[in-house]
Amino acid sequence: MNEVEQKRKLMQDALDALKTQKERNSMGQFSTPYPLALEIMRYMRNLLKKKDVSFIEPSIGTGVFYSAFLNEFAESTKRVLGFEIDSHYYNPTKKFWKETPLELRQANFLDQEPDDLFDMLVANPPYVRHHHIDSDKKVQLQEKVLKKYGIKISGLAGLYCYFMILSSAWLNENGLSCWLVPSEFMDVNYGTAVKKFLLHNVELVHIHRFNANDLQFADALVSSCIVVFRNRKPQKSSKIKFSIGGTINKPNEIRLIDGSNLKAESKWTSLFQGNVVNLESQVTLGSFFTVKRGIATGDNDFFIVDKETIEKYEIPHIFLRPVLPSPRYIEGNCISSENGNPVVSHPQFLFSCNLPEAIIKKNYPKVWEYIKFGIEKGVPKGYICSHRNPWYSCEDREPAAIVIPYMGRSESQNKMFRFILNKSKAITTNVYLLLYPKPEYAYCLKNVSLLNEIWQKLNSIATETLCQNGRFYGGGLHKMEPKELMRTPANEISTLLEPKSNGQLSLFATA
Repeated sequence: MNEVEQKRKLMQDALDALKTQKERNSMGQFSTPYPLALEIMRYMRNLLKKKDVSFIEPSIGTGVFYSAFLNEFAESTKRVLGFEIDSHYYNPTKKFWKETPLELRQANFLDQEPDDLFDMLVANPPYVRHHHIDSDKKVQLQEKVLKKYGIKISGLAGLYCYFMILSSAWLNENGLSCWLVPSEFMDVNYGTAVKKFLLHNVELVHIHRFNANDLQFADALVSSCIVVFRNRKPQKSSKIKFSIGGTINKPNEIRLIDGSNLKAESKWTSLFQGNVVNLESQVTLGSFFTVKRGIATGDNDFFIVDKETIEKYEIPHIFLRPVLPSPRYIEGNCISSENGNPVVSHPQFLFSCNLPEAIIKKNYPKVWEYIKFGIEKGVPKGYICSHRNPWYSCEDREPAAIVIPYMGRSESQNKMFRFILNKSKAITTNVYLLLYPKPEYAYCLKNVSLLNEIWQKLNSIATETLCQNGRFYGGGLHKMEPKELMRTPANEISTLLEPKSNGQLSLFATA
């Protein structure tokens, strides 16, 4: 690290320290580590092979990529343009780089129209989630993407998706664009628009994914990837490089895939593995089960109660339902039952009541005290509770015989994704996914031996197979949504189950 970069890093750290984590989260301000910026710039230099390079950076921050650019392109600089919207970073950055060729503008890159075209763009765009984007601004950006590229982008897309797509208007023909972005776009539904753009509007060159345990940003809980594309239409029979692990210049594994075989609607994380399977031709868990998230209470601290709270407020059993504790408190993969309640070390219950306040005040004064306690805490003002009537009445849900935690970590003592046999009548909160057999297979719930076989087959599904369908985050964190679990191959389950038209059985019929 040279002296200039050392000074820039000190400035970066000082400016970051003056902002709260919440402020930086809302604006997606996470600086790129300099070694990674330098690695990326060296990759671009080898790929570009051009003198007199013009470079644009749409979210420059304090200029870590510019610092790396000067290190690698010092003798080849034609023009450099950077944008920074936040005066907190803009003013110090402008002063710091004033003796260099950098032209810096305080403006929102997405609001600007090109006044020149550039050879190269490298960016770590703001990681701003959709709920932090102003609704009017979101509509404006959606219309802009639709008008320019004919792509309809979801309202759930993060700001970085708009940056990636709209940036190509600033590039020369054959200009190179490189993005350090969350890898989640390759799997989530809103990422379909980005993948359409990469497959049909530009020539996708390379996607490098870091290992899930290799967190690129210590203060941003996302897994990262590098996306590189040329500003030209895809060439026939062009091969796209997918690499994983190591660095973009020296990855641990590389696969070359024909772009014509890729679909925007498919998950792309499996492309980094040794074997790519066509899930559309396989029997999946969704063939046999409907998968749902557990209930969202709106405030677990209030609605999930223990025996001490029940006794204190004299909450009758008619307002209570047994609920499974957090997965980290469950040892093993089987929940025994005692009078319908799960046999666990710390029993918990869901509090839910649909009686009017007047009746509760009259007939259950101690329960009314508890409800008043919730009001004082502001529970009714939460989004979920504010949309319920009454706010203290939770969703009525049937228990599931088989449940699975929806997230797991690779370093956990338990298997990352484990299927738990629930012999009790306990329901779950939304930290679990619940497997409900489809009507034609519901007969398995009354056959103890068959249900056990199904449970064992589910736990024999390789962790890698489950992870291919889920989502990767930083620090070894993996998540699974209901539709993703339903896409998991389940050929072995098909050997155990045959559809029966009269299988309309109650889901409570566990042994």
